[in-house]
Parts: sequence; structure tokens; C-alpha cells
Amino acid sequence: MRPEQPPRARAPRHVTRRSTRRAVAGIAGLALVTGAFATEIGPFAAGASSHREAPLIAGDPRADNTDVYAFVAPDAPGSVTLIANWIPFEEPNGGPNFYPWADDTRYNINIDNDGDALADYTYTWIFDTVVKNASQQFLVNTGPVTSLDDPDLNVYQTYDLTVTDGNGVTTALLGNGDGVHTPGDPIASPSFVGPASTPDYAALRNQATYSLAGGGRTYAGQADDPFFLDLRVFDLLYGADASEVGTDTLAGYNVNTIALQVPQAAVAIGGDATRNPVIGVWSTTERRSALVADAPGTNDDQWVQVSRLGNPLVNEVVIPLSLKDAFNSVRPDQDAGLQPVVDKVLDPILPGLIETIYGVPAPEPNRNDLFEIFLTGVSKANAGVDGDPAVVLNVDLNSQDLNMDAQTARGAGVAFRPSEMLRLNMSVPPAAAPDPYGVLAGDIAGFPNGRRLGDDVVDIAIQAVMGAAQTGQLVNGLLAVDSVDRNDVAFGNSFPYVALPQTDSVNNGTERTPRAPEFVSVTPERVLETRTGQPSGQLGYSGSKPSGGRTIEVQVTGTGTAMVPADAGTVFVNIAAVGTEANGFVTAFPCGTTRPTASTFNPVAGEITQNLAAVKVGANGRVCIYTSSSTDLLVDLVGYHPSTADFVSTAPERLLETRTSESGGQKGYTGAMPGAGQTITLDVTQVGSNAVPNDATAVFLNVTAANTTGAGWVTAYPCGSPRPNTSNVNLIPGVVRANLVPIKIGTNGTVCLFVSAGTDLVADLQGYAPAASTYVPTMPERVLETRAADGRINYSGAKPVGGQTVEVKVAGFGTTKIPADAGTVLLNLTVTESAADGFVTVHPCGTARPLASNINFTGRTTPNLVAADIGDGGRVCIYTSAETHLVADIVGYFPGTMLADS
Repeated sequence: MRPEQPPRARAPRHVTRRSTRRAVAGIAGLALVTGAFATEIGPFAAGASSHREAPLIAGDPRADNTDVYAFVAPDAPGSVTLIANWIPFEEPNGGPNFYPWADDTRYNINIDNDGDALADYTYTWIFDTVVKNASQQFLVNTGPVTSLDDPDLNVYQTYDLTVTDGNGVTTALLGNGDGVHTPGDPIASPSFVGPASTPDYAALRNQATYSLAGGGRTYAGQADDPFFLDLRVFDLLYGADASEVGTDTLAGYNVNTIALQVPQAAVAIGGDATRNPVIGVWSTTERRSALVADAPGTNDDQWVQVSRLGNPLVNEVVIPLSLKDAFNSVRPDQDAGLQPVVDKVLDPILPGLIETIYGVPAPEPNRNDLFEIFLTGVSKANAGVDGDPAVVLNVDLNSQDLNMDAQTARGAGVAFRPSEMLRLNMSVPPAAAPDPYGVLAGDIAGFPNGRRLGDDVVDIAIQAVMGAAQTGQLVNGLLAVDSVDRNDVAFGNSFPYVALPQTDSVNNGTERTPRAPEFVSVTPERVLETRTGQPSGQLGYSGSKPSGGRTIEVQVTGTGTAMVPADAGTVFVNIAAVGTEANGFVTAFPCGTTRPTASTFNPVAGEITQNLAAVKVGANGRVCIYTSSSTDLLVDLVGYHPSTADFVSTAPERLLETRTSESGGQKGYTGAMPGAGQTITLDVTQVGSNAVPNDATAVFLNVTAANTTGAGWVTAYPCGSPRPNTSNVNLIPGVVRANLVPIKIGTNGTVCLFVSAGTDLVADLQGYAPAASTYVPTMPERVLETRAADGRINYSGAKPVGGQTVEVKVAGFGTTKIPADAGTVLLNLTVTESAADGFVTVHPCGTARPLASNINFTGRTTPNLVAADIGDGGRVCIYTSAETHLVADIVGYFPGTMLADS
């Protein structure tokens, strides 16, 4: 974790109120704020409240706000309780990693008490993960955990809690505020592991509830998801058939909860909640803009808001698709300027849809009352303004303008700023018998005056948008539309009020059975080291440096921590040659078979060279590495295809040879050496002894460039598609370069190879993905570019320096849009303009960097294919030991563990 950046400068207080206010009053306005939340039913995503409400945040669940609640609890009438939830759809027993908070991320609860739409108080939680024993243990716990300091709790998280006022002054409430673990920091309650590991979660919750100086308390940990609804409401409101509804489809799922209870005076203007009882509340998540990870305590870049939530259901059904991701990043003071949003509030789509489906007459369009309630709150001053019709309830309820000192706090001449947030009048006492319909039922302590855990916001939304607030009567024809009116488990009567986490699996597996993954990515692990004098000594080998003509057998199954199973079909290994005495070639092949004439890569004297190889597992679980010249060899295991995989590993077979000087002559090509700007069309299906089938989706080719005449690059792509702005092999005159290239098969079973400079090309088939394979080949797309001159992509900041880790967003990024649940991504990674010799290691973000390398560089531009397990937030982490620019192109991915019908 890193310390906080200096507080952001407070936005200037010069915003002005809309010249013509949209008027509402009373119960109509109060209820219709929920109508605004339901103004656009199509397209509905299969989410709830604000679970996965926007495309990008759906790929970053640990940053995804799901719900916000603000209420005055009966047992704490002088305080205000604020609850914000993150990480939707947490399956109980979701091991082995469960659901930790994201490190180096700000989880915020914001409060605006004067109506300028700027945070007057921001409470921030920053977590840091602590691992007691990473080398000897493989679980988050090593025995039953009965306390937060239990020795058997191997992995836990601490946090700092700060509050920042409107002037940017930050005060640490718990911890020292730097976001880095320090002994004595508060500990978050861990995820529920199971009854054997966490036998008494209530005790852990009690220990994880901390008192705050000046009054108040906070809790951070797992809880039952308090939101309730039947998700089939998104199927066009059940298609006019409500007979089958009533199932809480969020029942059984958990979320990560932050609960805060503070004296009302702590958040009121001037500390006076009597004169100034109204507050606006919203939660946000912030991540670093540079997506860089390095030494704890290092300031990298400014924080960027990536998720935001105030009222429930807003982003799902009000915000247009084109603005869903943008809405998560904008501040409330920017809301009134988003005209497409304002238009949807004033002219909702949902009433007409309900009228069509259920035959219930829709209110007249141009709902000016929605603007008032959705963006400003309710007060008597708004009743009848601009000719709005008479309303049922004419009350001063929850507009910040009701605060007697609001104008003074904003500043002379600074007008109220319309904005979307959850507004609460803290002076309204808790209801003796809360009604789930809240204000619609005359219970003004309920939603949309704040939000209690038991408020049925889906029913309120449907009723309000159809005019129940205007008539003062619930719409009888819609009472059965949503029959889920309470949570699946009871809420608590004391802080933090949310129910304990669920303990039983949501999916019992009776209808669907797991299907083995196509590819299993492992933490990169060294299985061969021939050099002497290394800290860990030689590995998988003993003796002097391998001589030219030697073949080394490398055990790849049943060894190390990866424990590749004995029946694995193919392993992916990164092979490097170090201390090479003469130019030559290396060939990897299954032991027990004849060495093929193909090469895996070409070592260069005095340089470090490497390549990723997909090698069929041979006799006794071994692969053989042949070297034609004397060199030390390193092999890192990065993944494997299990025996159940559909991927077909082949004996290396040459499909392309442009050189006329070779004994076998040219193959797959005729003519002179390919010249600069030339594209070779190569047939890859139904050729050679392997005869790749016509319906195969991708081939894995080891592409080698030789006799190069100028600096440049090779781009491989499916024929019939535009050539992408990516590269697979970097050309250097006088240097033979090779790289493993997965290529999506194009028109008529062909792949295209473009060369920017004159060079001979050699391509050896290593394997292919048949139609049944779950491997997804993609058009090559650049997902990382650190060079400013080439236009940075997915990165900001200076050239990466030695010791820096760059986080690369791969899930949901660009046009490829890899799904959030993808398991492994294939990246062609290139280092260029390096300032010194060094190495690069790629690993899933959120995990420790392994003792392995993917690229070793010595000043030249060097590429290599990387099979990278996707980590936290849909990201992979790239560590560089020396200053260098980094470029990464995505070429395909393997889904995570899939499900197949049993």
C-alpha cells in the first residue's frame, strides 16, 4: 500500500443553480426520485441495485460499489449510520482466495451538507494485505480462526481510516493514515471460509468493530448482501406474468461491507445538527491513475474515481449506455451538466413500457417533478414552482437548502448545485413500525429520505414512476409485480445492523457440473537452471555448462509447487539461453520422440535470448531441450494443458521457409527474400503431416526471422482482416530472432505475416486450437504502450524504472473486451529502449512476484510471448528490474474454469 496523495484541491465554489428550477413537493416528489431510478428499463443488465452496473466496473468487482444506506438507527438516535457495500455476488465458501479488499485503493463515503455537490467530509478506508507465511503455507488459514489475531489466520488485512474535510485537511481516525500496514492498525474481518475454519463469525465481527475518538464506530468485513429483489424483473417486468415471481435471487450471496456510525454533529454544518440536519451521501472507489505498483509508501500518481453510488438503481436504468462508465468517474457537481441524463429524468421510458405490458395508464410525460427530487431533494419552497401540479405531501424534508447555515457554508452568491446523491434528514426520528414502501406509505423516515436496510426500493420505484405519489394511492395493478418485500435473513438490531455472512453455497451443483479448464496457468516456477554460482544453485541439472549437441531432459510433471499432473498434455515453458559461446539454435520437444528439424529459438553469442514454447509432455513427464552450441539454459514453467483439454499439441513441423539455401528448399512460399512492406499469405490448414482441420480457430507458430536487412518488425494476423498496429518479432540486422505466435486463422485457412524490413521468415507449427477448444483467439490489439512518442496506452507517467511494477488492465479493455472471468491472457510483450541489462517478470496482480523471468534484455528490443494469469481487477502485473519501455499486445485468452451441462 502507498500513503495518500495530498488531498485534491476543492473544486471552485462558483457553480450556479439551474435558471428555471424543476419543481416538486410532498410525497409525489419524494417517491418519484425512485421513478427516476427506473426510467429506462431497456436494456437491463442482470444485476441488482448497483451490482455490475457499468461495463468497465463489472470487470473490477473489488472496486464495484453495490449499495449505499443512510439512516438514523433506533438504538442510536443521536448518530447517523452509513453503510456502503462492495464486491457483488460473493459466493460463500469461495476459496481459496475468497474476497479480500483491494490494496492501494480508496474506499470512500462522502458527505455534502451545504448543497454545493462537493464533499464536505470524506471518510476513507485504505487496506493492506498481510501474509504471515507465503512460502510454507497455501491457505489463508491453517486452522480454525477464532480471533483476528489468531496464529492460524495466515492472510489478513489491516486498514487506515481517515476523514478529509472540505478544505482538504485530513485527520487519521484509525491507524496513521498512510495506507501501509503498521502493527496496531485495525484488522478487517476476513471472509467466511467455512464452519471448520471460521466457526464463530459473530465473534470476529465484534472484534472487527472499532470505536472512534469523539464518538462513533466502524466495521469492515463480510456480510450478507442486504439488497433483495427477483432479478427476473429485468425480463421486461416478468412479461406481464407475475405469477411465478417472489424469489429473492440475491439470497445466499455476500458482499464486503463498510459500516460507519458517527454523531450527527460530526457531519452537520458547524457541528449543529439541529440547525442543519440534512446531508447528502454517496460512496466512491478510487484507484491510482498510473496503474503502477512498486515499493510500499511510494507516491505514484493521482487517485482516480472508478466507481460511484448514491441512490440505488441509478446507473443501471437512468444513465445511457454511452455514459455508464463515465458516470462512475464524474463528481456530483458535474451531474447537472450531463444533458442526456437530465433528459432521461425528465422524459422517462419506463412508464410507457409498463403501460404497454400491464395496461396501467402512464402519467403524462415531461415529469418536471423528477428533476427536483432526483437532483435537489424535497422542500416546501419547491411546491408548485413552474406550474407543477398539486401534490399530495408538501413538506420540508431532505434538501440541503433546508439547512439554516447552508448559504453561509457555500459562500455568498454560491447557489445550490443539483446533483445525484442519497439525501437524509437526520432530524426525522426512526419509525416505530417501518414500512417497506417508505415515504409512499407515509413513513418519511424511509427511502428516499435516506435508505434503510429494509426499504423495498424496487416496489417503491415501480409505484412511484406510475404516479402513486401524485394520486396518494398505490397502483393496485402493480402490487404483485415484485413480490420480494424483505431480505432472506433478518437484519440486526445493533451496529453494524447487516446480517452475518451466508454460509451455504448458492450453487449446489446438481444441475451443472464443472468442466475442466482448457489451460491451467501456474505461478511461474523455475524447473531448470544449469548455471553454477546461483543463490539457489543448479536445478534439474548437475555438471558443467551444457556443450553443443547436448540434449537435457527436464522433469515437468509432479515437481515443485506447480505439481503438473502426470497426464498433462502440453506444458508452456519459457526457455532462456545465457552465456552462449556461439550462435546456434535450441529445440524443445517431447522426450522419447525423435528430435525434429525445427528450432524453438536461436541463441546469439554473448547475449541472453529466450522464447516461450508449447511443448508436448514426453516420456516419464519430461520435455527435452537440445542446444546446438554451448550455453547455459534456464526453463520456467508457466502453465499446462490438462489431459482433458481440446488443444492439440503437435510435433514441431515447418510450414514456412523462405530461404532457398536450406536443404529442403522453400516451403509455403516461392520467390525472393520477402522485402520491406511485403505480406506473406500462409496456408496453415490441411497442410503437412499434422493437417490442421479446416474448423480450427488458431494455430501456434514459432516464427523466426533470419538474414534481416534492416530494423523493423513482423506482424502476424488472420488474413482477411485489417493489419493491426502490433508486432510479434522485432527485426535487427544480423540477428536471428524467434517468437511463439498464436494466430487466429483467417480466410480460407490462412494467416498473414507482414514484414516492415527485408527478412527471411521461418514458421514451425507447435499446436492448434480445434473448434471444440475454449481458447479464444483475438485480433492482436495493443493493451500497453509506455512510450509517449508512440501514444501511451493503458499507462501514464514517466518511463518505467528499475524495480517498478506496471499494472495492465486486460479484462474489459479496448475492443477485445476480454471478459472479467477469463483465466489466462496471451500477451506478446516487448521491451525496448532499455537503459541497462535486466529482466521482466509477469504475474497476476494481487499475488507475490515469483522468482522467474519472461524476458531477459541486454539493450536490444526484445519480444516474448507471455501466458499471464489474470489477477485483481482484471489486471496483470509487469515487473522490470531495469529502466525500459514496455509494449504489450493481446493475441488471445483462455477462459477460467467453465461449466458444462451434466
